[in-house]
Amino acid sequence: MESESFLINKRESARTNKNFKLSDEIRNELEKRNTFVFDTANGQEVYFELGGTREDLINKINRNKRAEKLFDAWLFSMNSKK
Repeated sequence: MESESFLINKRESARTNKNFKLSDEIRNELEKRNTFVFDTANGQEVYFELGGTREDLINKINRNKRAEKLFDAWLFSMNSKK
């Protein structure tokens, strides 16, 4: 059985070579192993989760992003009062 890191690199190579079918197959295999890959403008982002689904992870990421935005807004307002 191939390691997760090998599959991640193989998937990135498949996407670079526009072999999207292979890329999707590898992504699906990784998800079975609780390794989730997202494509971004800066390349792949990889998350290793012990449980849950891709949708659960997306919800968690979105909650974290909202929390960061709220914190940044609060920090901005505190610095504006000085």
